[in-house]
Amino acid sequence: MKDVYSIYSITPTRRNNKYKRSIDILSKNSRLKPLIKLIGPLNYKVPIWPSIEDTILYTVIGQMLSNSASLSIIKRLHKNFGFSSAVFQWAKRNYHRIGPIKGVSQKKRKALYKWLLYADSHPRVWEEWKQLPLAEYRREVSNIWGFGRWSADMIAIFHLGRMDIWPETDNGIKKVSRLVFGTDRYSRIKRHIAGCETVTALYFWELLNKNLISHFEKECYG
Repeated sequence: MKDVYSIYSITPTRRNNKYKRSIDILSKNSRLKPLIKLIGPLNYKVPIWPSIEDTILYTVIGQMLSNSASLSIIKRLHKNFGFSSAVFQWAKRNYHRIGPIKGVSQKKRKALYKWLLYADSHPRVWEEWKQLPLAEYRREVSNIWGFGRWSADMIAIFHLGRMDIWPETDNGIKKVSRLVFGTDRYSRIKRHIAGCETVTALYFWELLNKNLISHFEKECYG
């Protein structure tokens, strides 16, 4: 997602072989080929953020917000505190206060604080997450206060670089899924994207970010 990519100005690493294979496979799918052709090569690749602190900050702030709103809040926080780690310390001092502060709700400040507690009691456990079975990984993240399925999927895509993530709870993914496949039910979509879930999601988000929905409809449906 363009806005996500620009938040921390991270220079991404080379695409791995799974990433390249996914694009090749999707380009041969009759439903997805027009979308891949319309968007062309993505200007970013996953994982985007090597820092777990940056990843968690976006994941928490981004809950139930648009990319542009999240970007605005995170830039403001970085301007005030300098680094993501300092934002966590601010949240620790202020999570008990009622109402939003600097655009961050009390619930989100508490979630940032709860991540601090989790990270202290589970040192670098996230380095093991990439190897966990997907269902087990999602359960682990969802057990952290203030985190859920969407949060787990954002961490998995943008920090871990997992290729097996289909963020079906994301409203943007649902919207494009209905356009491309006629449904947003993963059980019916799976046969088209199995093994390429993450790259498909990246292309769906790019379609939205570039405001190409109407163009795609015209290309495919006249």
